Amino acid sequence: MEPILAFTIVMLIWTIGEFVSIKTKALISMMLVASMIFLIGFAGDFLPHDLIQNSGLLGLGNAVIGVIIVHLGTMMSMEDLKAQWRTFVIGSATVVLMTITLILLGEVFFDRNIAIAGTAAITGGTLSILMVQDKVSDIMNANGSLGMLSGYLLAVFPLLVLNLKNLVGFLVTSSILKKEALRVRGEYRKGNLKFYEEEVKENNKTDHESILPDFLQTSYGTLFLLGLTVYIARILSNLTDGYLNTFVIALLFGIALRHFKILKPNALSTTDSFGLLMISIMVIAFGPLADIVPSDLLNLIWPIAFYLLAGVGIIFLASYFIGKWVGYSGPLSIAVGMTTLFGFPGTMVLTKEAAAAIGESEEEIEVIEQNILPIMVTAGFSTVTITSVITGGLIVGLMIG
Repeated sequence: MEPILAFTIVMLIWTIGEFVSIKTKALISMMLVASMIFLIGFAGDFLPHDLIQNSGLLGLGNAVIGVIIVHLGTMMSMEDLKAQWRTFVIGSATVVLMTITLILLGEVFFDRNIAIAGTAAITGGTLSILMVQDKVSDIMNANGSLGMLSGYLLAVFPLLVLNLKNLVGFLVTSSILKKEALRVRGEYRKGNLKFYEEEVKENNKTDHESILPDFLQTSYGTLFLLGLTVYIARILSNLTDGYLNTFVIALLFGIALRHFKILKPNALSTTDSFGLLMISIMVIAFGPLADIVPSDLLNLIWPIAFYLLAGVGIIFLASYFIGKWVGYSGPLSIAVGMTTLFGFPGTMVLTKEAAAAIGESEEEIEVIEQNILPIMVTAGFSTVTITSVITGGLIVGLMIG
């Protein structure tokens, strides 16, 4: 297939996914729709199996995964972490406890590789499963055995978990946030909460400045710095024989470079390239779907169901008790923990929907958002953006061939 035609088809699939996501108010994610189209298309031979390879996005995606991770690091400031320390404790501790518990439980019912792949998928996002798929590829290239599942099935398994957990997370968290919104509304009507005319901005003007010369703050200069940061992270990872994952180091570098005003917040937002780069790395995750056949999916039903049910159960227990310990209400604590299943922008969308559904005036809606939205947005970053990348980078090294 011609590269331009392959590229066009891939973009059409993303357009359909985005359309469905918008119409369902993100209840059905773009990733879920795209996964189903690719899965049915490849399994039924409706799409050529070299579609993703020929689109040209695969090579770009493999090159810029680290760049995206550094960018995610620049989305978090030290001030955010200090102001929302309780949120960060709940989110991060929940992810860590989930990781440990699910690996131990997973090895009881499955093998080591399935346990790690399922855990990385339920506790992380796209970047976590890309780390799993990269490790699977390394093992296969070394002619290693992957245990209960073949190579491409082990690569597809976390992708399916990732997409289904988004749907589960949206449905459960939507209901929980409405309970928290009712509590906030009640406190406001009792006079225990105030309405602020202007919300305090998370970043002041000086936080958006950079100490670098102007020529390094252009689109090209920013991309150069992001690429250089990833390259240095890779060198440091190699010095540890891969024990410290390149992406974990890159994420921490991103947070530090923003803090010291070397990179601006949301570094890629100034380059007009973020959308294309994100599509290119998400396309990588769909590559293994080209080799799957319908009968293979039967082997994945039990592990997928196990990790979805076990994951939600652990989130409820861990986040509830940790949240109570730091002084959050039960519903808010669970909602923070549930961000593990979807992250930003779902955290913002669901909060605004809950506020609009419960608030009976514009002022009440604003009060609800002011008291919940900052917590939920920070929660998504603490779980999916930071902690899951770190835990995912550490556990993939435990996979065996």
